[in-house]
Amino acid sequence: MLTMRQIEAFHAVVSIGSMTGAAKYLERTQSAVSRLILELEQATGLTLFQRSGTRIRATEDAMLLYEEVRRSFIGLRSIEDKVREIASGVGRRRITVGATPALASGIVPRAIARMDDDITTTLTAMTSESVCHAVADGGIDLGLATLPLEHENVHLHWIGEAPCVAVLSEHDALAGEAIISLKHLYNRQVLTVANPFRLRGVVDVALKASGVSTHARLETNTSLTAVLAARENLGIALVEPVTAYGIPVQGTVVRPLAEIIPWVWSVLTPVFRPLNTEVERLIESIGGLAEDLIPGFNRHPPEDLEKLQKRLFRAGAEDKALGAR
Repeated sequence: MLTMRQIEAFHAVVSIGSMTGAAKYLERTQSAVSRLILELEQATGLTLFQRSGTRIRATEDAMLLYEEVRRSFIGLRSIEDKVREIASGVGRRRITVGATPALASGIVPRAIARMDDDITTTLTAMTSESVCHAVADGGIDLGLATLPLEHENVHLHWIGEAPCVAVLSEHDALAGEAIISLKHLYNRQVLTVANPFRLRGVVDVALKASGVSTHARLETNTSLTAVLAARENLGIALVEPVTAYGIPVQGTVVRPLAEIIPWVWSVLTPVFRPLNTEVERLIESIGGLAEDLIPGFNRHPPEDLEKLQKRLFRAGAEDKALGAR
């Protein structure tokens, strides 16, 4: 049987990277922490750490377990905060939000700032897959995730769609163009995110459909990193518009694309939890900000999810077919 002490020790060891550091953080002896980790491995039947002398390295199984443990600890901290708030009698309102890095950085803080309320918000950047799981499990009050998504046990409020843009150094030869065509990128270095199941998939389809041969000098997991690389003249970033317009980077310019590369994202809440006024107002604030901030933004009703996902899946299928030729 797993115990909370074992899980707590595991969380500390993976987060800090050593038994010694975890023991100091937990205010326990190193031998006590080592014993708890050994008990956890015996209870689960998993090898969680590879040991080499005094050094340890988390295994792949450990990292898979850690992601679930990390989400649980975030939820536990939220419970502890709520208990303190109730006990203090202050009665502050709190919203927990999970969003992709682009949405967490480029739109949620601005939307919160628009709300003239004394609301405490916990904002966590995570992958779209993690957002969907956290909403479905009730670990967060509000989630913002890109399509495609699994929508069981989540309530979908609306779907946002906007065209991707090009971000390039202000000194780039194309910076003087009002609109950039993908054909302008022939034999250029293109910077974009690496996940083929989301933005990267539709970008690749658009490039191949335009007959454009490009080079990928840098692949990254966030649009902001691609934009920063573009500022350093490492290439032209093809990114979603929230990062481009929501996090302006000095030394770069943003240009619309002649071809439409859709970026589609959704607003989710737990299906089993009644929607409170604060979350509802934040959702509307996010929608209003997106309309003001992002050129070409369009808000779809939940009923359009299947249609939009089919379009994205079709783009992925086309990408595979083009790659096989």
